[in-house]
Amino acid sequence: MENAKIDSKQLFSLMFLFQLGTGIVTRMGMQAKQDAWISIFIGMFGALILFFLVYLQIFKQYPTLPFTGILVKVFSKYIGIPLSLVYISYFFFVASVNARHLGDTMGTYILPDTPVPVIVFISLVLVSYACYLGIEVIGRTAEILFAAMVVFGLTGNFTVVASSIIKLKNLQPILEFGWLPVLKHSVTLMIFFPFGEIFLFLMFFPYLNKPDLVKRSGLLSIFLSGLGLSWTFLLIISVIGIGAQAVEIPLLSAVEKINVGHIIQRMDSIVVGTFAVGFFIKIILYVYAVVIGLTDIFKFKRYQPLIFPVVSLIFIYSLVWANNKVTYQGFFYNKMPYLIGFPLLVGMPVIVLIMIVVRNYFGTSRANIPK
Repeated sequence: MENAKIDSKQLFSLMFLFQLGTGIVTRMGMQAKQDAWISIFIGMFGALILFFLVYLQIFKQYPTLPFTGILVKVFSKYIGIPLSLVYISYFFFVASVNARHLGDTMGTYILPDTPVPVIVFISLVLVSYACYLGIEVIGRTAEILFAAMVVFGLTGNFTVVASSIIKLKNLQPILEFGWLPVLKHSVTLMIFFPFGEIFLFLMFFPYLNKPDLVKRSGLLSIFLSGLGLSWTFLLIISVIGIGAQAVEIPLLSAVEKINVGHIIQRMDSIVVGTFAVGFFIKIILYVYAVVIGLTDIFKFKRYQPLIFPVVSLIFIYSLVWANNKVTYQGFFYNKMPYLIGFPLLVGMPVIVLIMIVVRNYFGTSRANIPK
């Protein structure tokens, strides 16, 4: 592993931006219609439980190892290395999907005359540079971007309220179809996007300079990002109603209605800034997880030489994998949570934790046997 450390504030900033930054510019949970904000709130509590009972307990047993190293330690190299490669492939795939999503969305809403491959290429050059500088620089950058996100959030909330465009009747009837649809959609939020993806930080927790602060940073980031997402979608629905489920970026449609005294209008820049920050942080962390994962299992001395080939493959794959964003977004948000998300982000970590507990129990029992 890289000989570098980050503090708890930087870890919190990374985890917060990782969850809130991309979730806030999607239409996640909108299948629950006007109850989407409730689904997000429940999904957040489920993620807190998953983090505390599974991810945190795994880290406590091996605080100096990334998850790839833990797999090798628990299952031996013959099983652990193939499993690690599966996870690295998953990280690679998600980085590619997010790079493509970033390119398509910026090409549609911000740079309509710029080809998507050019946008993706420039984005990945910036991602490569950030990964080359290392986790310490990424952590310090996250602190600055976190402050920017707070400013964006406060400004957006203030202007929405000041515009008098909130219609509480759009939130009614609450639980129109009962609890089942709400709980159903909260599960996907918990086990995959956005809260379940916090699993990725099992690759980064060993970089924390004070390992005992992982619990506080992790739980606080999930709780605050969950509150932020729930509140934001409550505002979105109250402004544009259940029509938000038919819009690609509901937040953008909501802020287009802002009009404070015919002076402050169309705060699209807030959404653009939020979108850019969230997706860059997510892509950087997934790419970084790929290179440090490969470095860990193959015992390379440095991870930097891997950045160029990994990012080059991500660039190629992001362009050839899907012909249009409807194809890959449909798979990513509808099928991937159950086909890939649940087995890798919930099932395998639970199995790993059970293996650790059983091994520790029998190890302790054998140690107590009188010779």
